[in-house]
Amino acid sequence: MNDLASSSRVVATDLRRAERSINMAARDTAQFLLTTLDVTETHKLSPAIVHRTVKATVSALAALVESQEQMALRAHLSIEKVGVGLGLTETDWGESLPKPAIEPQESLAVVVA
Repeated sequence: MNDLASSSRVVATDLRRAERSINMAARDTAQFLLTTLDVTETHKLSPAIVHRTVKATVSALAALVESQEQMALRAHLSIEKVGVGLGLTETDWGESLPKPAIEPQESLAVVVA
């Protein structure tokens, strides 16, 4: 990480890895919820028996969705904005293809707020 372009590729790679991890965790948590509900139905269990588990799982899923928003909509856009301000190009972010342009400041205020 001796130059800015190399450092930005490392940051971009870690950011994408974090975003993928959150997506995978959300998928696995949703699958766990479905499995729990399927087992409840298959074995004719009372919903009261699994209520706390279902409620906790739904809360965990909501937290993951919030994490997704923080990483994909806030951190990702913020770090790209900083990169553009530093003069980095799209390919400095570790991708061979250009990324979508950063939205104008007015619309970012709505997304970030």
